[in-house]
Amino acid sequence: MTRQTFTLTVSCPDKPGIIAAITGCIAKTGGNILNLAQHTATDIGSFFCRVSFAGTETFTEQSFSAEFAAIAASYAMEWHVFNDARKKKVAVLVSKTSHCLYEILLKHADGELDCEIPVIISNHPDLAHIASSFHIPFFQVDPAKGKTAYEADLEGILAQYGAELVVLARYMQVMSSDFCARWENRVINIHHGFLPAFKGAKPYHQAWQKGVKIIGATGHYATADLDQGPIIFQDVIRVADTCSVDEFIRMGKDVERRVLVEAVRRELSHSIFLHDGRTFVIE
Repeated sequence: MTRQTFTLTVSCPDKPGIIAAITGCIAKTGGNILNLAQHTATDIGSFFCRVSFAGTETFTEQSFSAEFAAIAASYAMEWHVFNDARKKKVAVLVSKTSHCLYEILLKHADGELDCEIPVIISNHPDLAHIASSFHIPFFQVDPAKGKTAYEADLEGILAQYGAELVVLARYMQVMSSDFCARWENRVINIHHGFLPAFKGAKPYHQAWQKGVKIIGATGHYATADLDQGPIIFQDVIRVADTCSVDEFIRMGKDVERRVLVEAVRRELSHSIFLHDGRTFVIE
């Protein structure tokens, strides 16, 4: 019989004995550790740990949680245990640009993103055919109705499909501060790495005009402060001065695809720890 696997995440003030307490509890309740990664951020005196473990015949989530709760209280831990068999439901929001949507759907189809994608939502009809080809329900929302009414429609669809994470795959709408608050740390966005240096329209054209030598992208949590949320993953590529604007755009799309998928992958694997508005990614 295949044993269930679990992921435990822990963050707390640093002090001696934390790892021994964690591993001892897993062993005592019938768990077998498969991987353990930890980091102590000495600048802020904080400890972060991610443990992957398998349950043996005697292991139950209930007994582990009851046993671990007492340990967590003694160390002032913030902790969560996840059953890896339970797939998070991810809603993808798009506008007219397809490259990030395709990348998410292809990686998911290949089993590289461990989640369910129950719905795709857009403010335009242009990409409905992509949703159909992947047999995923597609809904169009209308921002022209006004921010409050439009976001109510959006959240109604998210609730209908049980969405737990929202991925903005080049979704060209600014979410309200109320929406961001309700979905805090549950919305992942992608932007070109030129921000904030090249704000506004045609960032690749602006970058070409300045003769940049590196272009990149950033995957981050969406906040009310546009494109300033906690950073999850970034990547860059070098560009030659002989490249055209069209080549900049093509290369930019490539790095955007990878960055968005890697940001989502880290969220799904419970590798991201948040502390005072910044991330610590422990893998």
